[in-house]
Amino acid sequence: AREMAEKALKDKLEEIEMGEGEFEMYEGLVSPIRGDISNLRQSLGSVEAKNSEKGWIKNQTSGELDDARLVDGASGDKHIYKRRGVPENANKRQKRPKRIRFVMDCSGSMYRFNGMDNRLDRSLEAAALIMEAFQGHEDRFDYSIVGHSGDSPAIDLVKFKNQPKTEMDRMRVLRAMVAHTQFCRSGDHTLEAIAQAKRDVSEGEGGDDADEHIVIAVSDANLRRYGIGVDRLTRVVNAKVESKKDVRTYAIFIASLGDEADEIKQGLGAKGYVCKDTGMLPRVIREILNKITD
Repeated sequence: AREMAEKALKDKLEEIEMGEGEFEMYEGLVSPIRGDISNLRQSLGSVEAKNSEKGWIKNQTSGELDDARLVDGASGDKHIYKRRGVPENANKRQKRPKRIRFVMDCSGSMYRFNGMDNRLDRSLEAAALIMEAFQGHEDRFDYSIVGHSGDSPAIDLVKFKNQPKTEMDRMRVLRAMVAHTQFCRSGDHTLEAIAQAKRDVSEGEGGDDADEHIVIAVSDANLRRYGIGVDRLTRVVNAKVESKKDVRTYAIFIASLGDEADEIKQGLGAKGYVCKDTGMLPRVIREILNKITD
């Protein structure tokens, strides 16, 4: 049985062009969060559509006269009107995917301070959690992942409608994140990254065919060093896009120097989260996806 299992693993690794060392590295990262992946995957199954189909709600005391109730009206019944709306028993099953852009912090501070608080490790866990949990839900959630650093506000990691399908695909994404944190220039593009993500998620190809548009930024809250105040971040998060579409935007802070993350969260209100434990991410992401549009 052991030999059969080893052969099956070898065949699988050859199929996805992944070496045993790479597989062990990936499993070492994912194994501790298997429970979190399962929790988020289950949560995704219960997320409802933003918009349910409208129909006629009958037996109303005001609205448009219901021709089918004319006789009842003649006998004194006041519930002879109908109006357009979403019935209480309306089917809330999604017919269009939610379009989500995850913005991951790949700046040098993630690598520099990882030895202090494991912020890069948590960022990699967050990315792996997203890619693993959303697998199989592509018809309901079309997501992409970009990174930002001193080099760029939008480093393509996972493109819309082209999510990673194998462990090796996901490992390549994680390796790219680490490489950017190691070799990028100093600087911060957090504000530009969020602003561009809002445009891309709403105006790019597929933006018109979405149940709703969501941007979730994952950062280490190292903004003060670059002179970026909470008020500037709040303006970008709350800003409207040119397309006039509503883009729900949130920020999750997975690390902080001092109390900076808590201060930013307070400024962002319900759109900010401090999440220094990867195990909290499934609950936070589920809460975001289930929020009513502001």
